[in-house]
Amino acid sequence: MRRNKLYSMLLSLVVAFGLWLYVKNNVSIEDNNTFYNIPVVMEGETILNEENLMITSVSANTVSLNLSGARSDLSKLDSSKLAAKVDLSGIKEPGERIPLSYTITFPSDVSPSAFTQGNKNPGAIYVDVDYRRVTEIPVLIKWTGNRSEDYIYDTENAVLDNNTVTISGPASVVDTIDHARVEIDLTEQVKSISQNYRYTLCDVEGNPVDAGQITTNLEEVRLEMQIQKIQEIQLNADVVYGGGANEHNTTVEISPATIRVSGGEAVLAELGDTLTICTVNLADLDKNVNEQKYTLTLPEGVTNQTGVNEVTVSIRFTGLKTREFTIDQFEAVNVPEGMTVDIISASLSVKVRGPEAEIAALKENNIRAVVDFTNAEVGTATYKVKIVCGDQFPNVGALKANSVSATVQAGG
Repeated sequence: MRRNKLYSMLLSLVVAFGLWLYVKNNVSIEDNNTFYNIPVVMEGETILNEENLMITSVSANTVSLNLSGARSDLSKLDSSKLAAKVDLSGIKEPGERIPLSYTITFPSDVSPSAFTQGNKNPGAIYVDVDYRRVTEIPVLIKWTGNRSEDYIYDTENAVLDNNTVTISGPASVVDTIDHARVEIDLTEQVKSISQNYRYTLCDVEGNPVDAGQITTNLEEVRLEMQIQKIQEIQLNADVVYGGGANEHNTTVEISPATIRVSGGEAVLAELGDTLTICTVNLADLDKNVNEQKYTLTLPEGVTNQTGVNEVTVSIRFTGLKTREFTIDQFEAVNVPEGMTVDIISASLSVKVRGPEAEIAALKENNIRAVVDFTNAEVGTATYKVKIVCGDQFPNVGALKANSVSATVQAGG
């Protein structure tokens, strides 16, 4: 029994001694420590903004501080739990290197009175303050690169979704910015542009401005610009030979002979390199020299870059003579079965054209007026007449279309 009591007394003595050592070494002992990289926190920026002012430069973003106090209290601190707070609410006008004091804030579980503050580095925070400026500037496009000669770049009609950018920041910087520049490199660019581009803030001479303190209402602008392939097109007239005119005695000239057009590659590929602007039936022309004008019409999606909207087709006949005959005998062909025809027209005036020698030898009895009644119906109507000359006049043909009136009756 006495031995157990002795053990208890010894144990209590050891515990008491251990507590005394802990308090002596960790609680009661005074110590000091220097804390580095304590973050600087600005307060009162809302009031500064109400004065239309802004901070443009801060002398330091962190501070260091020496603290003295109980070792147990110091052990609860590190730089991330401390803050150097700077009050901006007293600034009412712009200036450079305005000195501001700062106060150290501690975590909620540590009393500031438990410490003695020693050296602070730096002793004050200096700030530069400027007026805040807000303005709009134009967006300008700068085209760069070598353009292909086979394409047309419609830079004059390029469209931006925003022609201006709103910028805000220190007045000393904003006042140097003249425009926002978008650079478009057209090297090897053969397709129309429809995409977003970032821009650079520049001064009046086009030099980039340090815009680190500038904020904008948008980061990119969208550009729409048409790029089309250029192609030379040969203009063509579809000539129907007749009336004694053929490729040997007829000259056809088209002015202009070619034009330059632009459009998408698929559209131009479908168009090809030749465009027929008209059809000319030479049997309808009775003059030796003929000139007709036609409005130039292009397929949808093709643009005329030449600027010529009217084409002149000149047709000249060489070595041909014209002669007029009156025909009073008609030959009816292809009369439908079960029908009879009565040609009302008593005679027909016919102009024929051909080489001078053949025209001179041609007689009225060498000419046949053939009336075709294919698909004729009962009643009176006009029917086309085909003028046929004898085999000895192969190069002679009739001018213009001829017709006669005839009555078709059922029965025969």
